[in-house]
Amino acid sequence: MRILQVTNIISHHQLPLAHQIAKIVGTENFRFAATQRPNAERARLGWNDYRAEPWILRASENDEDLKSFEQWWDEADVVICGERLFDRMRDRLRQNKLTFHMSERWWKPPISKARLLHPRFALMTARFRCMASSMHFHFLPMGVYAALDMYRIAAFAGRMWQWGYFTTVPQTMPGCDRKNQGYQVLWAGRMLRWKRVDTLIKAFSLFLGQCPDAILTLVGDGPERVYLEKLAKKMLAARNIRFLPPVPATEVRRLMRQSHVYVLSSNGNEGWGAVVNEAMTEGCCVVASVAAGAAKTMIRHNENGLLFSPGNVEELGKHLIHLGEDPVVRIEIARAGQRTIAHSWSPSVAADRFLLLCDALLGGRPAPVVSDGPLAPAWKGILSG
Repeated sequence: MRILQVTNIISHHQLPLAHQIAKIVGTENFRFAATQRPNAERARLGWNDYRAEPWILRASENDEDLKSFEQWWDEADVVICGERLFDRMRDRLRQNKLTFHMSERWWKPPISKARLLHPRFALMTARFRCMASSMHFHFLPMGVYAALDMYRIAAFAGRMWQWGYFTTVPQTMPGCDRKNQGYQVLWAGRMLRWKRVDTLIKAFSLFLGQCPDAILTLVGDGPERVYLEKLAKKMLAARNIRFLPPVPATEVRRLMRQSHVYVLSSNGNEGWGAVVNEAMTEGCCVVASVAAGAAKTMIRHNENGLLFSPGNVEELGKHLIHLGEDPVVRIEIARAGQRTIAHSWSPSVAADRFLLLCDALLGGRPAPVVSDGPLAPAWKGILSG
């Protein structure tokens, strides 16, 4: 089985799955193609410094890799594509070749399906609906919301499978019982308005009276940075909130291993949120906005994480207070999060399931039955949501 995986840029969120697929099928049977260079900011954080692999094609950077990408696209038994290369996909489908398209949600709030009023989106939707009629075309929605968006516009008839991002998982999971003093809360990312970091700062300030040694660490930069620094002072929480500049992904994960709680505060513009995978893996107790794709898809409230409504300061504040006052519960939830990653959302589990599905489809056999996690029928996530 020859497989081509296509994405926009090489990233630490995509490579772990690629490594696992290459390990199983062999490097001669796998290629990972990136169609774009990372932007300057991501390049500074090391997004273009990954160790060269014989199966990586930098299709936007040299003619040889571009030629190889085009050949693999035409000849591969399976293509799994995260880009909207609809013309290329249509060509494969005309030849009855197995093709998967993975995508975050199309209709992100607040505009949502009003995007269809734009001719470009309307045309793209019509073309996608046409491709969805092919029995050789399968959709991998990155989370429940992405599945729901597509369920409303295309009839996949059992060819839509739950999917997501699969970040690096160490052979031995870190401990969840933090030894450092104080209560450490962490957030990392681009400081954009829809990331709703202001909600976190306001919620954090609610419980400083009960936990005066608590520290909130905010890692990153962006257009909201100055406003957030002023907000921290206004909430009389500045001495308990530290702002750090953007750091490489490896450093973010080190900070996760030192933190008790990781908060994802974004609204529905957060299509997935791979930091949830990473924080669960590193032993943080995750508190996440239910509007984020990863949270809605992976987290079961009060079991392997805590959920709150986006922008709800009081609800998030109560969760932070509860976890600060009850370390036993916090550790239990963090360990359950690690089990979720190990048993369902690791790159190795996703790769195994994906290859079994491809083998069945190429052989004309029924798809393997998966009840939860990656490659479970996406309609189950829609109904449960």
